[in-house]
Amino acid sequence: MHKRQIQRIGAVALIGGALALAAYAVLLPLLVPVASLATNLNPTVLSPVWRPLALCAFAGVLLMAFGFGAVYSRFYQPAGWLGFAGFLAIELAYFLQAAKVTWELFVYPVMAGNEASAFLLRNGYLRSAGPVVCFRRLAGLSILVGVVLFCSAVLRVRDFPRAAGGLVLVGALVYGVGPFLSVYVSVAGIFVFAVGCAGLASDLWRGAERSAGNGS
Repeated sequence: MHKRQIQRIGAVALIGGALALAAYAVLLPLLVPVASLATNLNPTVLSPVWRPLALCAFAGVLLMAFGFGAVYSRFYQPAGWLGFAGFLAIELAYFLQAAKVTWELFVYPVMAGNEASAFLLRNGYLRSAGPVVCFRRLAGLSILVGVVLFCSAVLRVRDFPRAAGGLVLVGALVYGVGPFLSVYVSVAGIFVFAVGCAGLASDLWRGAERSAGNGS
């Protein structure tokens, strides 16, 4: 498969992932009782829209992982080691995010629906458990480090719109600090991040079209 075909598919994946994450960010606070997230996950997890929303987030994460690979394929030569480190870091970040959403999609609903395990989602018991806290912090830190490195490479080589790279960076930073402030802050970060990714995807598609037109 030619590189420009991979970039076209990657652009579609990135815009699809951006739309999925934007939909998740907008619909989550509208459709589920997010006010109880800090103290009791059960009402949220047992909501009939929880699994569709978690599935939307899961699909968005997987599509993003492939899309960023396609973005990297366009500027890997001038980006050098910074770009390579950023690519590895952001792929690791999305691997960890996919792992986290897998629990939210498949495990949390089972726990919430079983009285013997439902207590784990009440009073922040599960979230305050040592290994879970470490994993969540590692996942959040990986997003920050991965996106900062990757966006630094994007902005340095100037092969994509600076505004798009800047929005991706700002959105990731806001999402990273969101858990320490409010779920609404995290949601806002996801939305800004998705808008920036849509900008990268649009330019990636146009670049593949120009490459096809030039016969390269």
